[in-house]
Amino acid sequence: SWGSCYGSSADARIVRLEILSVQSPTFGGMSSGTVGTYEKIFARAYGEVDPRDRRNALITDINLAPRNANGMVEYSADVHIIKPVDLSKGNQRIFYDVVNRGNKGHGAFNEVGNNNPTTAADAGSGLLMRRGYTLVFSGWEDEGLVPPGNNRALARLPIARNPDGSSVVEHTITEIIFDNATGTDFALTYRAANLDQSQAKMLVHNHTKFIGGPLVDRVEVPTSAWSYVNDTTVRINRADPFLAPYDQGAAFEFVYPAKDPQVLGLGLAATRDVVSFLRHDTSAENPLRGAIKYVIAHGASQSGRYLKGFTYWGFNEDETGQKVFEGIQPKISGAHAIASNDRFGDTNATGRSYQRHLSAKQEFPFTYEVRFDPISGLTDGIFARCRLTKTCPKVMHTDSANEAYLKPTALVTTDGLGNDIKLPADVRVFAIAGTQHGPSDTPQATATCQQLSNPNPHNPVVRALYMALDDWATKGVQPPASRYAKVSDGTLVPTLPQSGQGCPVLPGVNYTGWYNPVDLLDQSVLPNMPIPGKSYTVLVPRTDVDGNDIAGVRQPSIEVPVATYTGWALPRAPFAEGEDCALTGQYIGFAATREERLQKGDPRLSLEERYKSHDQYVTQVARAADRLVRQRLLLDEDAVVIKTEAAESDVGK
Repeated sequence: SWGSCYGSSADARIVRLEILSVQSPTFGGMSSGTVGTYEKIFARAYGEVDPRDRRNALITDINLAPRNANGMVEYSADVHIIKPVDLSKGNQRIFYDVVNRGNKGHGAFNEVGNNNPTTAADAGSGLLMRRGYTLVFSGWEDEGLVPPGNNRALARLPIARNPDGSSVVEHTITEIIFDNATGTDFALTYRAANLDQSQAKMLVHNHTKFIGGPLVDRVEVPTSAWSYVNDTTVRINRADPFLAPYDQGAAFEFVYPAKDPQVLGLGLAATRDVVSFLRHDTSAENPLRGAIKYVIAHGASQSGRYLKGFTYWGFNEDETGQKVFEGIQPKISGAHAIASNDRFGDTNATGRSYQRHLSAKQEFPFTYEVRFDPISGLTDGIFARCRLTKTCPKVMHTDSANEAYLKPTALVTTDGLGNDIKLPADVRVFAIAGTQHGPSDTPQATATCQQLSNPNPHNPVVRALYMALDDWATKGVQPPASRYAKVSDGTLVPTLPQSGQGCPVLPGVNYTGWYNPVDLLDQSVLPNMPIPGKSYTVLVPRTDVDGNDIAGVRQPSIEVPVATYTGWALPRAPFAEGEDCALTGQYIGFAATREERLQKGDPRLSLEERYKSHDQYVTQVARAADRLVRQRLLLDEDAVVIKTEAAESDVGK
């Protein structure tokens, strides 16, 4: 039986673990192969850090955080655990999922996932449980920035205060694109220090260099067109004549004096300390005591950016000098960083081609090895600190095709001037060809995009690569070689001209060559405007004659295609037409017959020209799937699903 509250003697500085609820067994009592039943624990960890320890001293504003009687800085974090009832039947590994805005991401592995998995249906495919993993999720974002509820795992971090107890006040930026004609209110990232309009300013612009014209440049919005609702909300008067020329995709940037920043870097310490406690503490207070040898972390999108920030700031070394994660899998994070250790940092901010350039962390270092950057003049790398302490994790960096355009993945593998670099021996990079940031269930129309969304999945490859990462980090088994587009072999190219990128000219499909530009910003003033002549070279994957990526992991959907699958998409009017449709790609199906494609003027072969029979199509798909299984880029069970879907399709009939 479980107690309601645990004390700790761990060096990891978790001083108390309060058990809030236990469901044993969970998943409706379902047994997971030889591992047996699982149970679910919801808890809250209370931690403290020594601000004088070098591992904590680099936390921004740690010197302005309140201290307890022992001179320590306190925090608390939610901890959710899904573990075998009989830990001896587990695989001695924690699958640590970095929550995204407090939400769990294990559905990428089990096919089904929610924040409070309870029933047998909530187990989905049960992949992680069948393999004996203990699943752990813990909070790192403050509940003041991410609203609590829906069983999210969040943290409670202290507010930084000036030495005299007054509020820390500094100008910061909140940015928004409404993508509609009716939106007026938007929430500020942090509370406004005052409601004096003269101390704030609103900027607006429509499009970037791909469209051109007078609406491209940022201009200040008169105070007649915006107002404070309160200290957390700003309202835009969309009917103001000044805004009439700007369409529904216009980008608004609000610069204002904010107050009371959380000490965000303590979230990094919370992750470090919770994991270190669970794997090393041997007292009865630890529900996983003695059962864990290794921890492999996964994080998608924001959470992938977090894993890179966690490593960059040195938190993969715990307070006893041991590694926290043997391996990490940052997924769909591209070359973007995260403001998880910044004053008034916006961890939610991620770039688009004309939005959030001012607050998103699109800045050097973009890659893992320490290197000189000719644009900024800095020398740095994600591994800068962990190299010194010998605590760098093995890295399995995975991206969709969308990140090549939206979060320029090329900056992970090039020098910023358009030349390939050599990756460290403990880093693998995989681009999963022809996928969007979060694949849709089916090809479907969206609210703003010109084409159907892209359903090509990337999780089957991610699952296989996670298992390869585990073998690499815990057994020393070498993983598959990296697969991504390179300048040296002609598969990494500029977006323009279209013919050079390889994208075919298709009827009804527009191509502007957009990408998310990355510039060196002048950070001495707000807003942080780009410095002329200080732009990084952004390159993208070259495509084949069908418009599908040549390089990267090509799943059967790309090797034996029925459509063009792109990582990029364009919005339609009036939503910043010709720019980017954010996280979305495109599905552009092949014509069924030769006659149909000729009538449309489509240069791509039709389905009947490609596949003479249904059996031929099914055989080709099976061969492509089996090849990926042999290369350890696809699990057997996922190959079975792909083959079954091909057999049940109408292709070639």
